[in-house]
Amino acid sequence: MICKICSNEASNRYYQLKEMQLGLREIFSYMQCGQCGAMQIVEVPENLGKYYPNENYYSFKLGLDIKKKPDALRKIKADYLIYGKHPLLGRLLSAGYKKPAYYDWVKNAGVQYNDAILDAGTGNGSLLANLFKIGFTNLTGIDPFIDTEQHFGPVNIYRKSIFETEGQYDFIMLHHAFEHMDEPLKVLLRLKALLKNGKYLLIRTPVMGNYSWKTYKENWMDLDAPRHIIIHTIKSMQLLADAAGLTIKKTVYDSNYMSLIGSEQYKKNIAPAEANSYMVNKAASGFTKNDIEQFINIAEKNDSDMQGDQAAFYLYKD
Repeated sequence: MICKICSNEASNRYYQLKEMQLGLREIFSYMQCGQCGAMQIVEVPENLGKYYPNENYYSFKLGLDIKKKPDALRKIKADYLIYGKHPLLGRLLSAGYKKPAYYDWVKNAGVQYNDAILDAGTGNGSLLANLFKIGFTNLTGIDPFIDTEQHFGPVNIYRKSIFETEGQYDFIMLHHAFEHMDEPLKVLLRLKALLKNGKYLLIRTPVMGNYSWKTYKENWMDLDAPRHIIIHTIKSMQLLADAAGLTIKKTVYDSNYMSLIGSEQYKKNIAPAEANSYMVNKAASGFTKNDIEQFINIAEKNDSDMQGDQAAFYLYKD
């Protein structure tokens, strides 16, 4: 098999990975490139939609909750935490507030409230709903695997792929969607065409070759066969960005300790939805409070050591 990123044929290694997210336990062949290190499925299933059932797949579960207007208090906190406005009131309202991760995503990319934002692979659109609640007003989501489209004022969610999407956007986000896409260079070039000049594309994705891969190998939860068609490395992302004419301005490791818990369960052949899974019954899972704290500490240390199993790439279009 030739690598889909760097066209390498030498020293590639093959693995048999098990579908575990839905508990199907079907086996899929994957190849890890001997040059760029990216892991990629040997053959993409023809019936890929089977592995994204709307009633069971985690990112489709939560329904949208969108009010007619943004939340006034949240808007003030966002003004302060993202743009530095209302320092006195903002500091008071934000005391003890655990800032959601999406505050940093828009801040790092310099996104303004009226900017056109596209969330590719939006699932149920809950991220866009949260952005609306803090004041963003031009929000579009697309996902080819959702059952129905949804429209709530400034939040519009369509059942389509990036290749069926038109227009120009100030900020494009792919939150754990890029690894679900085949032909990554073609995907990046299409995203670049949808992005305005001087703007950012944010890709958050698992990262091969770091702590979780070294520790769990085939049981690493973020391999997620067969939905994850390509699990990238830092090197493969750089190669793709260069080929697409985009600049990686910033890389932030943002691991999730739940991936470590899931990987521990996969070692024991426990799927996320099963009765003794931590995601279903914490008490029955056997994990102690100390275990969970340790997983949290490991994830944080991995990120600080640049060995995290997930990362956010900020790609800039000149």
